[in-house]
Amino acid sequence: MTNQFTVLADNPVIEKPLLDDRSYRLVKLKDNNLTVLLISDPTADKSAASLDVRVGSFADKQYGISGLAHFCEHLLFMGTEKYPKENEYSNYLSKHSGHSNAYTAAEHTNYYFQVGSDYLEGALDRFAQFFISPLFSKTCQDREINAVDSENKKNLQNDNWRLFQLDKATSNPSHPYNGFSTGNFETLHVDPLSRGLDVREILIEFYTQHYSANLMNLVILGKEDLDTLSDWAIEKFSDIPNKDYPGANYNGELIYKPEQLGQLIKAAPINDDHKLELSFMIPDDMETYWDSKPQKYFSHLLGHESKGSLAYYLKQKGLCTELSAGGMKICQGCSLFYIEIQLTPKGLEQWEDIIKCTLENVRFVTEDKPQKWIWKEIEEMAQINFRFKQKAEASSTVSGLSSKLYKFDGLIPPKYLLSDSITRTFSPEAIKKYGQYLTADNLRVSLVSQTLTGLDKVEKWYKTKYAVEPIPAELLTPVSSKIDFHYPDANEFIPTDFKVLASGHGSTAVAPHVISTTNKMNVWFKQDQTFKVPKGTIQIAAHLPSSNSDVLTSVLTSLSIELFNEAINDVNYYAQLVGMRATVHTWRDGFVIKVSGYNDKLDVLLEHVLSELFAFKPSESSFESIKYKLLNNWKTFLFKDPFQQIGVHMIHLTNEKLYFQDDKIKALEGVTFEQLQRHFRDTIWEEGVFAEVLVHGNFDVTKARAIKDTINDSIKHIKPWMEEYDEEKFHLEGYVFEPEEVIRYETSLKDEANINSCIEYYIQIAPNADDLKLRVLTDLFCTVIKEPCFDQLRTKEQLGYVVFSGIHLGRTSLGFRILIQSERTCDYLQYRIEEFLNSFGNFVNNELTTEDFIKFKHALKNIKLTKLKHLSEETGRLWSSIVDGYYDFDGRTRQVEVLEDITKAEFIEFFNLYIARNDKTGKLITFLKSQNPIEFTESKRLQSAIVNYLYRHGITVDHEFIQGLVKEFEGHKDLAKTIEQLHGEIKTADKDELFHEVSKRLDNPVPDGYPSGELVLNHEQFRKSHKLGGKPKPVNPLVGFLYNDQLHL
Repeated sequence: MTNQFTVLADNPVIEKPLLDDRSYRLVKLKDNNLTVLLISDPTADKSAASLDVRVGSFADKQYGISGLAHFCEHLLFMGTEKYPKENEYSNYLSKHSGHSNAYTAAEHTNYYFQVGSDYLEGALDRFAQFFISPLFSKTCQDREINAVDSENKKNLQNDNWRLFQLDKATSNPSHPYNGFSTGNFETLHVDPLSRGLDVREILIEFYTQHYSANLMNLVILGKEDLDTLSDWAIEKFSDIPNKDYPGANYNGELIYKPEQLGQLIKAAPINDDHKLELSFMIPDDMETYWDSKPQKYFSHLLGHESKGSLAYYLKQKGLCTELSAGGMKICQGCSLFYIEIQLTPKGLEQWEDIIKCTLENVRFVTEDKPQKWIWKEIEEMAQINFRFKQKAEASSTVSGLSSKLYKFDGLIPPKYLLSDSITRTFSPEAIKKYGQYLTADNLRVSLVSQTLTGLDKVEKWYKTKYAVEPIPAELLTPVSSKIDFHYPDANEFIPTDFKVLASGHGSTAVAPHVISTTNKMNVWFKQDQTFKVPKGTIQIAAHLPSSNSDVLTSVLTSLSIELFNEAINDVNYYAQLVGMRATVHTWRDGFVIKVSGYNDKLDVLLEHVLSELFAFKPSESSFESIKYKLLNNWKTFLFKDPFQQIGVHMIHLTNEKLYFQDDKIKALEGVTFEQLQRHFRDTIWEEGVFAEVLVHGNFDVTKARAIKDTINDSIKHIKPWMEEYDEEKFHLEGYVFEPEEVIRYETSLKDEANINSCIEYYIQIAPNADDLKLRVLTDLFCTVIKEPCFDQLRTKEQLGYVVFSGIHLGRTSLGFRILIQSERTCDYLQYRIEEFLNSFGNFVNNELTTEDFIKFKHALKNIKLTKLKHLSEETGRLWSSIVDGYYDFDGRTRQVEVLEDITKAEFIEFFNLYIARNDKTGKLITFLKSQNPIEFTESKRLQSAIVNYLYRHGITVDHEFIQGLVKEFEGHKDLAKTIEQLHGEIKTADKDELFHEVSKRLDNPVPDGYPSGELVLNHEQFRKSHKLGGKPKPVNPLVGFLYNDQLHL
């Protein structure tokens, strides 16, 4: 079929990373002008595809309906002419270890999926139909409007969304940037209805006009050869219509008019943050400078954190905790350059001075001639990072590529489609031109704090309070201070040795070896023989029982580590710029040190971190600002989305030596510098240390032993924690439940304005995870229930945008959980979850076919045997198997062996024993409750009551019919008449029972008996009444991993 497409770039000419073994072909289909990138990866165990449409939320303005493009993205998934069943696509993917997603951006809408590599063609056939013959079913319309509305409500208390919308609301009204991109029930239903508009008809018009093949870019990644993938692309996607739509045109409008520049926007956030942001409009399409990338030059210098930088100066003065700088494309012809500063309370008081010194720093960089040596460092690291780039997940690969393919259609030569991140040309002219935009003439400033007064305006969609003023002229007048701004030093961490070590004996082993074990330290080592990149990781878990004996010592340790990280930031920042990184963070009963990246100078970075750590004396000058930063981080967490908080509540409740955020905040508020000094000097080391170490990557055993000696020398002055090595001593335990026990833990959100609540419904399958078969059966159950759970509770019942189900592994326990974030109350959510699980029993016992059961087993097998994509992914897996105490490095393979023998009868028995009944399991039902729940209308309660009744009785009725009944009820309010009409449709139901049940749920949506479970209101109460589940027992003894020099010669 080669005569049906034009090749734009083929595999031999496309620049690829050194280790990229994939083949590529970029083509344009002749039938409809669709651009397609084909990627053949014979080793792929997951295939994927993505289609990017060059239309997004900026097109909403043309139709006068905010959120229209986003609504189109949602509704497109709900059935096609060829595959009319609304969950056909998701069901197919679920059965074949796949998943899908989509997002709507300003000028793009991106759709993508991933699936087991044997099932790509079937997934492509279903995927292609979205862009050929979608149904845009009326049945699904209202539900997806509700889904969009729920998604929007999820973000209402999120400061990032709120401040982004505020910037758009204060921009040029003639530009589509000035809009509300998400949409909600008002914009997609109430407002169009009031104007006599049919939103579905307008949606179809939008789709018909903009979803044109010439504006689409498709990427397909599979294990098949390029010719097969080409044939599939032609066969399945050539029918996408091409309307030759020209794409976006803003008629020369920029996102800000001159009168909107020079503005100071003050706003009140939800979180108790203080933030200052300077943004410069770049009224130019900087993509034309793809080869020189001048924005990178300024991001590098203005965001630098070494001595002589703006960030270093402000931190030393105690004025800020973080600073970042960088550019962002807004749309064709316009971008922004940001300098964002997280202020301390002291910095907030001096925000005017900070603006002055920020602009002085900008002038220092822009007015000087471009420095070629700086550009050379940027270019060199871009080249190195591209050269040794490793594979990413299939879905992220195709989504990322499809979103940028348009650049290679006349702007950038197609041979650079993988390597467009490289800076190729030093262009002083381009740098100077970009710098000319970083002036007061193009500046807007935003100042954000809850302490600001005089905020006389309210943004329409997120209700953010704000004020708009001119930037005071005196802040923009150039001044010369005595600040010693200067360029960073040459970066000594840039790697020069990229030699990859040759394979040795035992190179195919899955597990690492123990090269040293004492009562003070275990050192694990594995030389990489899979990814063959010059990179590695050294990871140290220091167990220090004195560091976490109570909430105060835990807080003091956290604060000490934050102060230490700030102390090494100057050096660490240079390392980060070249693909290396040193991190230190608290962990269980101590802290973890991790250095990773190019191995050439990794040991040098480790030595620096260790020498600084054991010579560290907390800085009194940094104490208040770092204490404020940590305190603010902990407080901010309590204002995150409920679904992001609830899992932490459960983990803290059920694990020893973990402390709740409220308790930590209270303890930290009273900490003094003198306490901190004593803690880090004496207390933290009192009981001694035991360290678990992993050396993994491009190291041989000689280098690993040298690293071991470095670590040993660093801790030789600290006594060992244990007289003799005892692998159980340093593992912490979790609390477990008794059979038939049901605990309900309730707490309220701190954010009084958040209308969402959240439930996590957890069933403990076993207090320990030693039973491998039970673990595999739980995993298989999670695979089977995942799509039906989402389809019923989110898609059909519309409980909320966030619905999740899956396995939960505690320190030793094993369980299953369902999580929902919703505007509905937690007791109602518990009712719906239990109703779903009860009804799901009918599917498991009576409807699950042997054919489908085999497919689910195969899907789980594919997930378990998914190949590792990069070195750091393997490091993470090795590290987890070490620190969890099980040493189960080949656990996935063993699980697959067990999975092969599991029968359908055993699966049904598992469900009936552990899910349907409660005599073997315990439950923890966590309620995170809104303080401001909304009152649902009578119509919504009626619709829920009808849907729930039909679901319980296994009756299927067209959703459009139910919606029609509810709308009629809104007019006549005669429930008996509505039930009569409903009974006439379903016939089989007992009319009296139907009326009785629906009327009861109309008055009281939650049946008697809910909420259920023994109420617990605090963790002390819970822990006093529950026992610990014991320490993990290694699957394989430590002695079995000891390194034998004779075997590795």
